[in-house]
Amino acid sequence: MLTPHVPCRSRSGAFLVAIPVLWLVCQGSTEAQVDESLVTRRWTADNFWAETYDKPIVTRRGHLEDTDESIQMVHWYSEGRIKVDQQDIDPPAWIGYRAFTISIDSDVGPLDHTFADVAVALAVKLGSIAEDWTVIASAGAGTANDGRWDNLDALFPVATLEFTNKKDPSTVVHVGLTLDGNRALFPAIPLPYVMVDAILDSNLKVTIGFPRDEIIARPVDPVIVAVQWQFPCNASARIEVELGTGFSLFTEASRRVDGFHLRHEERTRLFFEMNTAEVGMRWRSSWMDVSLSAGYAFGQRFFTGDDVRSRSSEASVENLPFIALTFPSTFWAAPFSAGVFR
Repeated sequence: MLTPHVPCRSRSGAFLVAIPVLWLVCQGSTEAQVDESLVTRRWTADNFWAETYDKPIVTRRGHLEDTDESIQMVHWYSEGRIKVDQQDIDPPAWIGYRAFTISIDSDVGPLDHTFADVAVALAVKLGSIAEDWTVIASAGAGTANDGRWDNLDALFPVATLEFTNKKDPSTVVHVGLTLDGNRALFPAIPLPYVMVDAILDSNLKVTIGFPRDEIIARPVDPVIVAVQWQFPCNASARIEVELGTGFSLFTEASRRVDGFHLRHEERTRLFFEMNTAEVGMRWRSSWMDVSLSAGYAFGQRFFTGDDVRSRSSEASVENLPFIALTFPSTFWAAPFSAGVFR
């Protein structure tokens, strides 16, 4: 638990073109590649071994609000999917992972270490039902801890049972049941989901349903807009303007809440809520995709509970500027060498 002296205070042919152009242009992602997105997210037509996404964020040193206690944070969001055959755009099995860490340097002892949410899952196609529905299952495990990797209470399962109906090349219906043992809300309960993923034309892709909604559109050249929400707390919105020769400018706002089990507190978790607003420049070429951005982290606070419905021992962090580096990528024949970034 937080120390008592911290005050309490109350985020067709056309579809083969549309996916790389619309989805890959919008880097901001709230998907975690061990939940239902591991089996519902489309594969592209490119040949590659792995899709990855990494975004380290470094804040300036600041203070917990209304105290002299200092704090500085380094957030690192990482997720990806790996398949066995780089040329198979409809693989029978693949692996997903997420690794999110918050490294904190603080005068407050219970916060002065690294918090980690790390998980891995395997997805396998099981077959078809009545020739119209494909059945996919995934299962895995992870740990969400406050630096004590031997904390058995921090271990959690992840699993999904997915039924996919491909209405046509641009429309897919997803129905299933998913469990994420470190979900911010109802972590121990498998939740049903229904989503429709459709590419309405080369400039508009939508995912409508539960637990994720997403709209990616190009209303006019050279502007791309992306809006995403994922149950229960995470959301993002992004506007990107292409400048030509691979350069673009973007602005993005996001909110996320992440939970980590506390040592010696059994199932109690420490949650961290953060809202961000940033602007940056992106450069894409045939071999690299990288963004550098700067912004403000605001509405930052810690609170404890079994899930986000029970909030206690809250401590707020003052608004802090940050810099971020974003590099989504795919890797070709050599998984650990520089590949074509997506």
